[in-house]
Amino acid sequence: MKITETNFGFLIETNSFLVLFGGKKATLGNLQASFMNTHFVRVKQTHGDKSVRSDDPMADYKIEADAHFTNRSNLGLCISTADCMPIFIYDPTIHFVGAIHAGWRGVANNIVTKTIGQLKALGGSPEKMHVLIGPHIQMNSFEVDITVRDEILSSISESVTISESIYHQNISSEKALVDLNQVMKTQLQSCGIAFDNLSNLHIDTFTDPRFHSHRRDKEHAGRQLSFISLR
Repeated sequence: MKITETNFGFLIETNSFLVLFGGKKATLGNLQASFMNTHFVRVKQTHGDKSVRSDDPMADYKIEADAHFTNRSNLGLCISTADCMPIFIYDPTIHFVGAIHAGWRGVANNIVTKTIGQLKALGGSPEKMHVLIGPHIQMNSFEVDITVRDEILSSISESVTISESIYHQNISSEKALVDLNQVMKTQLQSCGIAFDNLSNLHIDTFTDPRFHSHRRDKEHAGRQLSFISLR
């Protein structure tokens, strides 16, 4: 796996797939001009838990979903983020890729485990899947209400004690810091994803000016595009 920082973000290349975790300059126009052999398709993200199959670039931005997957080569599955987690999956068993937009609501609603379940239903093997997690808001920047903390942690409550500090740090009786990385790691492991097949850039969009951040910039925040495509 080769990782290169480019003008548009972090490019990850293998013999089987190509990933770009985009930064501020990762607009659709820039991607189309830079990856001319790739057709791009986006979904209308709703912070839900719907995952759909994407095979037609003509369906760009026409379907409401927060995750999509395909086995079509040179089709870039795009995800738009500005603090949320861009998560990509490659399954070598069935040669499928998946792209997931996981905000805290998506994490709480197990959108990643649901998408893995759909790939498994197609014959995929979670123990062989590769999962890549891109820049998103990190624990020290992700302060939430206790109710949000509990909603996120409820997605893993069957396997962990909700008070375990590895997942969160209480600031007061009303606020807490939550580590989405640890929550997602637990979700993925519960699906059978091998630790060695999980890659995470651990970059904080809130503190890193190379990336858009809705929490930092509020209504002035833009969105960066990231994508995965089969080769």
